[in-house]
This record gives sequence, C-alpha cells and structure tokens, in this order.
Amino acid sequence: MKKKWTVLLVTSSLCLGTALSACSKSEPAASPQSTSPAGTAANAPKKLHVLLSHSEAAYAKQAKDDDPYVKELSKLSGYDLKFEFLGHADYGQQLSLRFASGELADLVRTDSINSTNHSGAVDQGVFQELGPLIDKYAPSLKKKIPETAWKSPRVTKDGKIYGIPVGTGMPADGVVFIRQDWLDKLHMSMPKTLDDYLKFFEGVKKEDMNGNGDPNDEYGIGIFNSFWGDYFIPAFGVHPGLFNLRDGKLTPDFLDPKMKDAIAFWKKLYDNGYVNPNLFTKKEDEHNASIAKGEVGSWGAAVYQYSAGYGKDNAPKTFINQPGASISMAEAPKGPDGKGGIGVQGDGIYFVWVIPSKSKNVEESLKFLEWAWTSPEAEKFYAYGIKGVNYTEENGKINYDSSAPANADKNAFQMYQLSLNMKEIGFASPLVLKVAPEADKLIKGYETASRNMIKHDGLYMPRLKSLSNKPELALGLGSSNLFTDMFAKVVTGKAPLDSAFDNFVADWKKRGGDEVIQEATEWYNSFHKK
Repeated sequence: MKKKWTVLLVTSSLCLGTALSACSKSEPAASPQSTSPAGTAANAPKKLHVLLSHSEAAYAKQAKDDDPYVKELSKLSGYDLKFEFLGHADYGQQLSLRFASGELADLVRTDSINSTNHSGAVDQGVFQELGPLIDKYAPSLKKKIPETAWKSPRVTKDGKIYGIPVGTGMPADGVVFIRQDWLDKLHMSMPKTLDDYLKFFEGVKKEDMNGNGDPNDEYGIGIFNSFWGDYFIPAFGVHPGLFNLRDGKLTPDFLDPKMKDAIAFWKKLYDNGYVNPNLFTKKEDEHNASIAKGEVGSWGAAVYQYSAGYGKDNAPKTFINQPGASISMAEAPKGPDGKGGIGVQGDGIYFVWVIPSKSKNVEESLKFLEWAWTSPEAEKFYAYGIKGVNYTEENGKINYDSSAPANADKNAFQMYQLSLNMKEIGFASPLVLKVAPEADKLIKGYETASRNMIKHDGLYMPRLKSLSNKPELALGLGSSNLFTDMFAKVVTGKAPLDSAFDNFVADWKKRGGDEVIQEATEWYNSFHKK
C-alpha cells in the first residue's frame, strides 16, 4: 500500500493572492459566496460557458454536464459554469466550424489570437479588446501573469490585448535523466562537462551495467527519432531549431560554422558506440522500452516525467529485475565556452483565452478569471480537487494521496489540475509539489531546468510565410528537412562533414533560405523597433 503524503498548509504563505473585494462587505463571513466574484444568496449565479479541448486527458474526454468537479468549481467561484470539451486532434477544425457558425462561448480556448483556425478574427472585431476591461474588472491578471506572456503576439496585436494567457506552470522543465546507480557502480560523480559525459559513456560501454551478461547492449545516451532529448549540440553555442542575430540578420543557428563542431561530436558518439545506432529511426515507445530494460544511461526528459516512471516509488515497477535502479536529474553538459542547455525559452503560454465580442458576459468572464488567479479556494481546488473526495484536511494539514483511486482513476487529477485550471498547467504548482513524493528532488529539478533553459533572439517570432510551403527548409532536428538529412548522413559516415555541411548551407539558401532570413530579420527589427 502506497504511503500517503501529508503536508502542513500555511495559508499565509501559499496563497497567490487574496479573494476579490467585489463581494458585499455586508455578507456574513460564513457565506459560501463571500469570496466569490458573483452570486449571492438572493441572486442566482451568473452562467458562464467555456469552450476548450479535452487535450487527450482521460477524465475530461468522458466528463458529463453534471460533472462533480465542474459543480465544485461552480460552488467555489459563485458562477454556474458549463465546460464544453471538444476533441484534441481535430480541435482546430471544430473551432473553425464554431467561428464560422458563430456558436461560441463566453471564454474560448485557442492557441493564438492570430490562429489559422480563425484567420482575421482580430481585424474583423470578432474578439473583444480586453486591455481597458482587464484594468477595470480584473487588474490582478496583469500583475500575476508574467510580462513576457503579455508581450507575445499570441495575446497582443498593435499594442492592444485580445487574449489572456494560460501559463505552462513552469518556465522550463528540460533536464538530463541519468542512471545514478550506474554512476555509483562506476565510482563517478555527476558529469558536468562534455569530457565528463564521454568518460561516463566509455564506462557504460565497457561494463555490463544492467547485469544481463551482455556488455554491448547498453548505451551512454538514448535518442529517438525526434531528437527532443539532445543535450549536446547546445554545448557548442548553437541549436538546430533556433534563430539568433548575427551581423544584423536573424539567422538560423544551423547555418553557423559552430554547428560543424557539434555534428563532429555527434559522429564521435555514434562511432564509439555511445548512442543507439538506430537513433534516426527509433520511435519514442521503443526508446522508453529501452530505458526500462536498462539499455540507456542518460536521456533528455521533462521533470514532471520523474514521479510517474522513475521516482523511488515507481522505479522498481519500471526497471524490472534491476534492483537499486535510481535516477538523478542532471545539468546539460557545458562546452568549451561554458555554454550548454536543454529546453528552449518560450513565451510561457500554454494556450490563450479569448472572449467573443458578441458575448454578453465579458465583465463576468474577466471577474471569473480574476477569481481563478487570486482566490485561495481556487488555488487549493486546482491543486487537490474536492475536499473529502480527493483529499482531507485535519487541523490545517492536507492529506493528499496521488495514487488513491479518486485521483488516479482515469487520471482524475488532470481534471482539476489541468482541464478546469483557468490559469496554468498545474502539475508543478507549489501546492502540488509540496505533497508530491520526493518533493525536494522535484523542486531542485525545476530549478535545474530553469538554469538549463536556452535563450534566443527569435522569441515571439510568428510563423514565417517564407517557410509555410517549404518543409525542406524548416528548422529543427528530427523532422524531414535538409538539415536532418545532412546531419544523419554525416553522423552515420555516409558523407564527409566539411563538404556536406557547406553544400547544405548553399542548398538551403538557394531554395529560399535567403528569403527566410530576410523575413525573420524584418520581423525582428519591427518587433524590437530597430
């Protein structure tokens, strides 16, 4: 039976804000509406309709109109809430149909105010301009939501706010997962530099780390075909998916000559047998299976993946017949110039709420969001769910067991931490981390991820028209483009580095790359008013 995790809830230190002052001061303190922005004993609560995707969350996919979590959020907020969950893979198509028909909600989830799912909506006045209304009805939003999010073109156009960001919860979550038990077996400390990682990989190659009698089925690093977990290229001061300013032009990093050094390093990993040889074709599920079999010494991952698969409670279930298997979260290696990282700086936005101009509940929608961002009741609900169902509280102590059926069945915790969460992805909120197994380790993991985040000059850049119909010019490693093709040929020894790289640069520019750089630079100068 799993251990239940108990924490002391200190209200004064955990609240992200105070309850709204919009409620009448004459209402009794014990009134269930006393901290809610709408509704009193005499007035029926205002109805609000929310339209969003279920995001493939198992519980949200089957939620009914009388869902108990929606009812609880309605009771706490003082609104009569209706959450309408559409599909995920086809959400864009369904949203386009809704905009075409005009059958929208008071709050609508979208990826950007400029989304192709509702092209021209801002210019056509479909969305309510929100800036002055936020100042009037929900002033805390501008204080609580980071300025980096408000600056995003996904939210603001021509200096006017048309959307309200929903945050990612943490600025960064990328780290290196490494087999701590393998480090211990090799009598090595945590690697910090490229050379340190190479020494670890060589040790993995020489020793039978998983103890199955075959010393040749383990690899220092595991990679699958998306190359998401690559933490070596940034050590050379470049990243295949980013733009940076060079000589006054916003230019893809993969054109920088330093990329050649990064590719040469990857060829060394391949030639020495430090990485699985099928790295360009291996699928993610196969990659995960290799990790579980004990064939991988390190890999790139997100902090939130730790608890479910690799924490001390679940590691024995993941690493079958590997007693003592344990995982640590490490820094990405530093290169010759002290650079490195894993995970790219973003605008911190998960998705965006928009309010249709035709909505009759603009004011109440904003007040509801204000409540969601500032109320201690909302904060507790978004962390633990329904009192007496998902958690208990005794003498100020919260008792929350993430493995209890009420929280684990159909991943019900996702309903209150994610699906109904109006402000952020709540899996790593302070209250959630406080009750998580190995909370200190998770918190340090997120701190490591923040240090590892890679900054760049292309932040906020919209999709470039010059790339829209030319997938071969796309940035990134792992997709079907010119760069991945060249990279794979060089690493596997099918093409020499110098000539292959030079030919790639020339071909990329010839096929339209110069136009990409020109458009990116024009955007950069305009956005930064140069």
